[in-house]
Amino acid sequence: MITIIYNALYIFFVVLEMILFLYVITSWFFVSNRFKSFLTILIDPILIPVRYLLKRSIFNTPTADLSPVIGFVIILFFQEFFYTLK
Repeated sequence: MITIIYNALYIFFVVLEMILFLYVITSWFFVSNRFKSFLTILIDPILIPVRYLLKRSIFNTPTADLSPVIGFVIILFFQEFFYTLK
């Protein structure tokens, strides 16, 4: 039973990683505003706390938003964590 939960959480973080990747790609290319806002709604609960912490750190840069990169690292950490628990 517990392995099913671990597998579900692993798959959740894989899907979240794909959504974050789509979010980054849509920032470079022109896509519809509806799709972009949909991705923003899905990924903002992860990126807003990271942006908050980045504003108060030495990595606060006005030219580059590093929150998706840190979001990838966090998601990959949890993904690997639940993969090892399987």
